[in-house]
Amino acid sequence: MSDAPRKAPARKSAPRPSKALAERLTQLVYDALSDAAETLLGVKGDEFSLRPLNPVRVVVALSGGRDSMALLDVVEKLFHRPRQFLIARVHAVYVNHGLSPNADDWEAHCRAECETRRIPFTPVRVTVRQTGEGVEAAAREVRYRALARFAREEAYDVVLTAHHEDDRIETFLMQWMRGAGPEGLAAFPQTRELVIPGLAASRNAPPLLLVRPWSGVLRADIDRYARSVKLSYVEDESNQSPKYLRNRIRREVVPLLDKIRPGFRQAAARAVSLTAEAAEVLRSVSLDDLARCRDEANPHALRIPALLRLIPARQAWCLRTWMQEEGMQLPNRARLEEGLRQVRQSHADSQLALQVRSKEMRRWGDLLVIRDVSPRRSEDTRDAVLVWEGGDTLALPGWNGSLAVIPCLPGECGVSARRLRDGTLEVRARRGAERMKLWPNRPSKYLKDLFAEAGVPAFERADLPLVWLDGELVFTGALGMDIRFCDELAHDDTLVRFEFRSEASLLGAPADRPNLADRPASERRGGR
Repeated sequence: MSDAPRKAPARKSAPRPSKALAERLTQLVYDALSDAAETLLGVKGDEFSLRPLNPVRVVVALSGGRDSMALLDVVEKLFHRPRQFLIARVHAVYVNHGLSPNADDWEAHCRAECETRRIPFTPVRVTVRQTGEGVEAAAREVRYRALARFAREEAYDVVLTAHHEDDRIETFLMQWMRGAGPEGLAAFPQTRELVIPGLAASRNAPPLLLVRPWSGVLRADIDRYARSVKLSYVEDESNQSPKYLRNRIRREVVPLLDKIRPGFRQAAARAVSLTAEAAEVLRSVSLDDLARCRDEANPHALRIPALLRLIPARQAWCLRTWMQEEGMQLPNRARLEEGLRQVRQSHADSQLALQVRSKEMRRWGDLLVIRDVSPRRSEDTRDAVLVWEGGDTLALPGWNGSLAVIPCLPGECGVSARRLRDGTLEVRARRGAERMKLWPNRPSKYLKDLFAEAGVPAFERADLPLVWLDGELVFTGALGMDIRFCDELAHDDTLVRFEFRSEASLLGAPADRPNLADRPASERRGGR
């Protein structure tokens, strides 16, 4: 089979161009984008309120295959209609996975087709690293991540894909074979917010919508349209490979089910829709549960007592919904149930940890929190001698952060800049039994007690650096300067103090926290 772009053969038996089919496919795109515009109108405010329609900025996910080329053809014709006010601009994006030797040729084909249609085109190259779920799942994840990043960076509202009803049925069967729950069996809704774990939008950014206008259209109808307008498209050779589960379901299972039960596709599509409705109801309930379980003081955190008042099934749904809202990759069911078991049985901050990739769930007193995590090094590899050359920042390799060097204001505790340059400056991990004195007329205390007073969770304390100058502990992250080792100001010198600027964050708030020594007494506490 040739992998070069091709046009549908002009045979006498080929169906005549169907005006009704073209109008139906176009209307489905129009209606889906109109619904998306109304959804966005509710969150965008005055910026997005042209009447009678609200223009949307659209990214078409283009692979070069028949389905996506048909979608591009319909969108291009709709976009270039005279007095069309629904679509503000269109951009086609081809995600080049590099998995096929023909990927660059497909990219060139997509570019040429977009130039012919006067549609801006951008290829995005990605690297697929196979995970435990297989190369298909890994490729899908990086594809959506690339599309979402492009749309966010270029201020687009909607990502359009050409998924159809056959895709939904195949996905339903795949998820059923894997033992998926209602969300997985729902295959995919026509419209959903495109949220990518680890890819955060700006605080005031409107949602980015993923829209599949043809999710109820049969593959055969799209094929009929492509042939009727003589579309040029490419064939992905991997679609013939039996090593991919989807291909075997498409070529072996679905035809057999069609033979066993004529009309199977319509019944399966109805089952998928009903499952999607059930999943939507469950999500609605879980969102209500989540609202009741959120902590008022820390809205990104969950109150454990409120969570445990729910029945176990609703606890799991609430936890999953919270993780999704906080941008955390969902764990599998076994790990989620283990996490819930720990929630029910643990009592100390350090006894619960559920990590998925770069985020982890932790217990903090009566709260559950999600924080960013980075690969942790051993204590020995994090201990280092530092050299300060007068800048306002000192890098701390292995500490996921840096040390800010700040000139002291009058009356602030600090160390001599001259001594900082000439002395022995070190960063070390906490070993235990260290003490500091943060305030006059107050005794020195163990770091453990000071961390509790600062409200620093036990699981974060090992990630806070201790800074030593000439063998004296002068600073601890989140706590501040030890007043016993501060210097007197000389006329030809300056005093500086430190703050630790972390790259990780907790509770969705900025990572930096003021030193305990700099906070008023009313903001200190005895820990959770």
